[in-house]
Amino acid sequence: MRNLRQIIFISFSIVGLISCSHQKKSQAENKSDYSKTISFTGENKSFTSELRLPEKFDSPLPAVVIIHEWWGRTERMDEVAQRLTKEGYAALPVDLFGNGKTVETPAEAQKLATPFYKNPQKGVELLNQYVEKLSKDPHIDPKKIVVIGYCFGGTQALNLARSGADVAGVVSFHGTLDSSLKASSDMPALLVLNGGSDPMVPPAQVKAFKEEMKKANAKLEFITYPNATHAFTNPRATALGKKFNIPIAYDAKADQKSWQEFMDFMKEVKKGELP
Repeated sequence: MRNLRQIIFISFSIVGLISCSHQKKSQAENKSDYSKTISFTGENKSFTSELRLPEKFDSPLPAVVIIHEWWGRTERMDEVAQRLTKEGYAALPVDLFGNGKTVETPAEAQKLATPFYKNPQKGVELLNQYVEKLSKDPHIDPKKIVVIGYCFGGTQALNLARSGADVAGVVSFHGTLDSSLKASSDMPALLVLNGGSDPMVPPAQVKAFKEEMKKANAKLEFITYPNATHAFTNPRATALGKKFNIPIAYDAKADQKSWQEFMDFMKEVKKGELP
């Protein structure tokens, strides 16, 4: 009897070791299958972005989708992503032009951006694909995804909000405010950071936007920096403005203040306290 018990014990032990080994192998395989790359195709183009994560974290993260200026997904968007990961957030700097296209002149930029202004649904559809794929990443809290944008990107972010997208919040840095896409009655929380001296966002446009948001019962915080003009967060804007004779310029104070407002907004997202 004793020998029989020993045989049974050894048999179960072997089965347990095999099962444990198989489980560890499965976990390793799953880990090796993971990729930070988010990509899809459309209009004969490839849309690809790399998810950036903080060095250390122990629970699913709030994430920020970053939409570029009309120059394309330049290194500056990588700088914003790096800054966010240092603050403890995941970041996804996306490409809306496709194939990683960037440009160096306003004429080229206008050519790429115009289709998005003529058909705002174009940007909404692309952003929804990025958000949907991001929400499935195991490191991300899908209920705490925020979409932000700069200039052209700010406009696209606001259009996404108008569509009633299922994200926690939307932030626009010096984006234009008008759109043929009207606000839905179920928008995420909005933070709009605007240059008071921005000729591309005149007072009439600001007034119309606020009225539109009021009618939609939007959860809107609108902050104006009186002396700031277009692209006030971009340290390269002043040189670009002079080079191409366009009304853009960097404003260090407005840049710092707007970032702090954004960080305060993200703290509310992290705590789940947005209205």
